[in-house]
This record gives sequence, C-alpha cells and structure tokens, in this order.
Amino acid sequence: MSGQKLIIIGGGGFAREVIWLARDCGEIWTPYAILDDNLSTHGQSFCDVPVIGAIDSWHEYMDAYFVVAVGSPRTRRKIVKRMAANGTPRFATLVHPSVMKSRYVSLGEGSIVCAGCILTTQVSIGKHAIVNLASTIGHDVSMGDFCTIAPQVAISGNVSLGDGVEVGTCATVIQGNKLGDGCFVGAGAVVSKEVAPNSLVVGTPARHVKSLDAFTLKEL
Repeated sequence: MSGQKLIIIGGGGFAREVIWLARDCGEIWTPYAILDDNLSTHGQSFCDVPVIGAIDSWHEYMDAYFVVAVGSPRTRRKIVKRMAANGTPRFATLVHPSVMKSRYVSLGEGSIVCAGCILTTQVSIGKHAIVNLASTIGHDVSMGDFCTIAPQVAISGNVSLGDGVEVGTCATVIQGNKLGDGCFVGAGAVVSKEVAPNSLVVGTPARHVKSLDAFTLKEL
C-alpha cells in the first residue's frame, strides 16, 4: 500500500467525492476504508472502498488518518467530539492538486479543499472545514472551525466567518462582512452586511428568516 492509510468517516455522496480527491493526490493518501453508523452499509463498498464498521470503532485503526466527510457543520462537530472522547485520532488535511493557493494560506487539521478552488493570500481556515468544488476565497479571509462552503461560492476579501458557518451553493459574500458563529447562508444569496450568529439568511440581498440552534465549540 502506497501513501498514508486514510479512513473516511461517513458513507454519503460527499464521502465518495473525498475518495476521489484523495486518490487524485497521488501517493500521499490511500483510501483504506469507510466508517459509517448506517448498519445497512456495512459490508458494502463505495468507489471500491469497503465499509468496515461504525464510527465509534475508529480507535481500532490507530495506524490510520481520518477525515470526516459529512457536510453539516453541526453533525461534523458532533462526530469529532465523539471520536475525541475515545482517544486522539489523527486527522488528515486534504487539498486537491488542482487547487490554486498562495503560500500564505493556512489550513487546520481535518479540513478539505476540493477541486477547482482558488485561495489567494493571507487566508486562514480552521479545523474540520470544507471548501467545496470551484469556490473562491479572497485576500485576508478568516474562517473558523467546522465551516462548510458549498460549490461555487465566492467569498470576497476581508471577510470573517465564525465557527460552524455554512454557505450554500453559488452564494456570494461581499467584501468586509462578518458572518457570526453557526449562521447559514442560503444557496444563491448575496451577503452585503453582517450576519448574526445562528441565523438563517436567504435572498439578494440576504435577509434574516429564522434563528437556528446555537453552535458552540465549548465542549470540544
């Protein structure tokens, strides 16, 4: 087996995309197995990678690296918390080779940057974040832990995203705005002003439609 052994957490569509990403990285990673809590998937294979057990069995594979391939920030946070309760898993940071980024980009452990993305300069991305296909992140952007950026999102310069922020497909965040912890920006929205924590905003310009359950990292 060439490359570091990689176990994917989650058995959904994004997990299959992460398998592709890891394989495209050449000899860096070898997708070894999938862990998923859906018992009906056990014994099956997805993209020729077997499902070998439930998430809580991760500690049986201490020689592997892990990546949580689950789109929802709140669900991803819960999974990482569960894993940390049973030890200290090693989390992989995955960047597709087609990604364009400067040397002034920092990525936290467990984060995933998918094919076709552009990250310019002085960009800071926290732990267990996802930047999905063909998204762009401008200069001086700060992104917290457990954020999810959907495909084809455009984030302009000097934007601050708190922990657990989710930005929907094809949304745009205008320069200089702040998105509070746990907020959700709907698909196609244009964010032209600050978004309050734990709020759902939609439309052009984006407007508040409801409050969400609080997102917190205090228990991690």
